[in-house]
Amino acid sequence: MPTDFSTPQGQRFTGEIPAVFPLALLTALRTLDTPEDRDELPLVGQALNVRRRLGLSRVVIDQIRRYETGPEVVTADEVASLFTLVGRRPDAAAVFEAAGARIARENLRTRGLARRLGTRLLPLRLRRWRSWRRAAMCARRLCPRTPVRFASRSGSLEIEGGLPAHATEGGSGCALLRGLISEILAAYRAGDDPISHTRCEARGDEVCAWGVEAAADAEASSQPSGESVGRG
Repeated sequence: MPTDFSTPQGQRFTGEIPAVFPLALLTALRTLDTPEDRDELPLVGQALNVRRRLGLSRVVIDQIRRYETGPEVVTADEVASLFTLVGRRPDAAAVFEAAGARIARENLRTRGLARRLGTRLLPLRLRRWRSWRRAAMCARRLCPRTPVRFASRSGSLEIEGGLPAHATEGGSGCALLRGLISEILAAYRAGDDPISHTRCEARGDEVCAWGVEAAADAEASSQPSGESVGRG
């Protein structure tokens, strides 16, 4: 896989990111590119199936195996190059959102069944706080050395200078956070309202922000005073 070309903004990224992020991205790509009808698989390599060839290519399969068996962390630049590559697809948002959901499920799986069940017995306000805090922690791993803030009361998450917005044309990579947040909120039973990407640096905003869609209008006009998860 190419890992040395520039991002759309020509930005370089520093730090390390857990391999689970590129692994989830390529796995989601492979899943979405696999035909529902298995009889179509022999046709994937033909010219009429160019859009599907990347996810089922030998290069992607080898990279998936590398992330499964190799180092636990990779460079942020390597992850950014994968975001840029996937971001060129017309269905990039769907790939990123599916990857975000995968990352959330993997992160939640490490908590153990007893803790997951116990969390559901907590008051709704505490479940919301824990879910947004966990989403912010995941976001910080994807965006090392950048500020990450969350506000559980209003239901919002902010990232300043994050990789998803700056490594993809038009900020399509930000859909990964939408998938991640939605999956975590559902697991915590902290609300089922859709998550909206209210602000995006790729659209000229000062920060990227995600919030509960029902409160998006109220949040769009004011920057929430959230709880910082810090910098890497």
